[in-house]
Amino acid sequence: MENIFDYIEDNGNYLFEEKEFNSIDALILSTISYVEFNGIIENKRNYISLSDALEKFISDCDYKGFVSRGFVNKEVFKLARYLINKKRYKDIKCYYYVHNVTNDSQFSAITMKLNDGTTFISFEGTDHNLVGWEEDFALSYTFPVPAHKDAIKYLNKVVSIFDKKVIVAGHSKGGHLAMTATAFSPWYIRMKIDKVYNFDGPGFRLKEVTSRKYKKMEKKLEYIIPNYSFFGLLLRHDKPAKVVKSYRKDIMAHSVFNWEVKHNRFVVEPLSALSKNLSRSIIMWLEMHNDQEREAIVKDIFDYLRKSGISYIGDAVRIKYAVNL
Repeated sequence: MENIFDYIEDNGNYLFEEKEFNSIDALILSTISYVEFNGIIENKRNYISLSDALEKFISDCDYKGFVSRGFVNKEVFKLARYLINKKRYKDIKCYYYVHNVTNDSQFSAITMKLNDGTTFISFEGTDHNLVGWEEDFALSYTFPVPAHKDAIKYLNKVVSIFDKKVIVAGHSKGGHLAMTATAFSPWYIRMKIDKVYNFDGPGFRLKEVTSRKYKKMEKKLEYIIPNYSFFGLLLRHDKPAKVVKSYRKDIMAHSVFNWEVKHNRFVVEPLSALSKNLSRSIIMWLEMHNDQEREAIVKDIFDYLRKSGISYIGDAVRIKYAVNL
């Protein structure tokens, strides 16, 4: 079974002019946003090649520390090593890197200029910080959350009058932020955006998903989830999903490194019965509780986790202990 590493091996020596940019490339560049580029890529239009940025990241990285801070960071590090010398990716220009974690928000993004002049904006998904996960669940009862504001502000800042073709993408919450930033930015920004990719990211409340701004964004949207999706089914989506086969049938199906690729395409698979039932259950739960009730439930859960001494979602042993008390 093949995944994105096999895709990179097969296509890494072809420029985008030789083999057209596709949704797997978009997934790879979306995953790059999980790399920690602090001190490497500046928050301004100062370009550095992706190859140079990744090489510096690898040479300076505290590998054990980085791997411990995320479920798939070991694979993210491997991805960084795979891309360094690949003709297809190495000369991509990177700039406007932002990484901010506060008491109520986690936000990170990076902008890239592809060889053909396309501007690719990648929003990071939720990392290991508990605050980021709480913000994800806050999507069920409020809009906008702080990360929404950050994403809209970021998109407005980095898209220039000289950009002709823009792609906005992200995995997990990053995919949700890609949709949000596109839908709720001014028309003159939105008109430059050719495509929006949401890779297994949450949807919106009913109010947002039925809005005119969402409908305009939806025309540009490609919404892709694994056949054992959980995160990508949270809240409401109006756009039918493209469903990809995952090697895993549990929560790790969310990891893009478990998505199957063959002949330069995702392997398509029907949505599992488990995910279908989960989707129906989520909608029923949303309809049973108003925003105030959802807020109270979410706050109780995360207050309990904090009181149990949990600051990072990756601390699986302590989370399991807390839940089973």
